[in-house]
Amino acid sequence: MWKNQKCTLTTKDILILEALYDRRHRLSETVERLLKHKLDLAVVVFCEDIGSDVVTLNTRLQYRIGDTPSRAAILTQGALDGTVGHCLPLTTLRGLACLGLTQGAGISLPGPNGATPDRLVVEKILYQPEAARRDRRQQQSIRRVPRLVHSVDADVDTPPDRLRK
Repeated sequence: MWKNQKCTLTTKDILILEALYDRRHRLSETVERLLKHKLDLAVVVFCEDIGSDVVTLNTRLQYRIGDTPSRAAILTQGALDGTVGHCLPLTTLRGLACLGLTQGAGISLPGPNGATPDRLVVEKILYQPEAARRDRRQQQSIRRVPRLVHSVDADVDTPPDRLRK
């Protein structure tokens, strides 16, 4: 199903997945197997080093399942972390499947009741918190050079005409 599926996670994401695995009795069997797979094969990087094209927690992404129209959602840690219909909880099969995938990558998910597998594809990363943080820091680190606003051609040491009498 998802054999050897590459998954890149941040240190924060792997810690959250490990905590989720500790409470795996609350998850469905399929989600538990995918979670174990991701934990076993994850490539872990620091938050500052994750590529801007990788789905991380709180990423806003556009994804598609099979031939259905694209959907936009925010990958959240819990089901109640956002607006219904606009969030993709990490505790669901689709949410967990998206975590760690790169833009354009896909994964086959088991269909309902043993039906043919559905292919989930991450079409586009609309916002990634780590990339936004890097951009913000880069903008703040640009050294602002003072700009000349007004220039006087007169000699500073020469008194004005009214004072020369």
